[in-house]
Amino acid sequence: MFRAEIIGCGVGGACAALAMAKVGARVQIYETATRTAEVGGWVTLGPAASTALDQIGLGEKVRAAGFPVVGVSTVDTLTGRTNSFARTEPGHRWSSTHIWRKDLLALLREGLEEVDIPCEYGTRVDPGSRTGDLLVGADGARSATRRMLGDPREPTYTGQSIRYGHCRAVVPGLPTHVLHFWSHPEGVAGYVGDDRDGSFWFSRRSVASGAAVDPEVFLDALRATPVMRVLERSEVSAPIALYELEPEGSWHNADTVLIGDAAHAVSPAAGRGATSAIEDAIVLAKTLRSADSIAAALESYTEVRRPIAQATYRPGPAPKVSAEDLRL
Repeated sequence: MFRAEIIGCGVGGACAALAMAKVGARVQIYETATRTAEVGGWVTLGPAASTALDQIGLGEKVRAAGFPVVGVSTVDTLTGRTNSFARTEPGHRWSSTHIWRKDLLALLREGLEEVDIPCEYGTRVDPGSRTGDLLVGADGARSATRRMLGDPREPTYTGQSIRYGHCRAVVPGLPTHVLHFWSHPEGVAGYVGDDRDGSFWFSRRSVASGAAVDPEVFLDALRATPVMRVLERSEVSAPIALYELEPEGSWHNADTVLIGDAAHAVSPAAGRGATSAIEDAIVLAKTLRSADSIAAALESYTEVRRPIAQATYRPGPAPKVSAEDLRL
């Protein structure tokens, strides 16, 4: 048995704790936010994340709390060109699961409590002061653990901002469980709906760094789509600037490792943030179980996960993740 300390109890940190406990670690988590801190927005988990969550016994609960996304429909509003395709893949009951982030975190944290993994909420710790055999930095895009490893980079602004919305009603006439996208010269708008959970939509557009922008311009793109029917009844976020951190620099030393946004923060536009963090957690636990030493495990983890993270930043289809890498 080895002792692991995790900084951060978000999606990646909680998954890492559950996965490492399964391979024999004694785990302690520290989280700067309070237990009741607001966690907004929603996530769409890809098929690999579903496989990974099954490994820690939470796949069925997460799928039940969310809803399946089985297709994609796109419209180029400038040219009128349309496209659609299924998102299911062989070996998966459905390809993606759409879920409130707060519900996902609640299930993960309930899982921690069920197996007696302690988490100290509202606690800020110095990564250099840890006492365990392994330190896992799951402390987000502005990670103190990453700085301790000698990488002083800060996330960079993508040049885009976004607004999110939710309505209890679905949009009449639009198929549910399908991601709908409408691209336009300044960005893209999107929507997915479910009869139980309602409408989830976003509007993302280019905004110069530091520029003042009228929040209403984000909604203009949606007024030209069927989503206009639920706009007035929606709860809408303020504009949120989007940042990212490319997967470069050092991810580990002999006894410290980065996962999730601490290693490779992607813009929400990529739809990979939570999925990647979950995948990182399972791969890390698997390499810790099979390697001869913690140092060797961290090297193997980086060799597996860095190419996947790098592929997210290149144009083209989503990176392919080996199902075998995600089985404990």
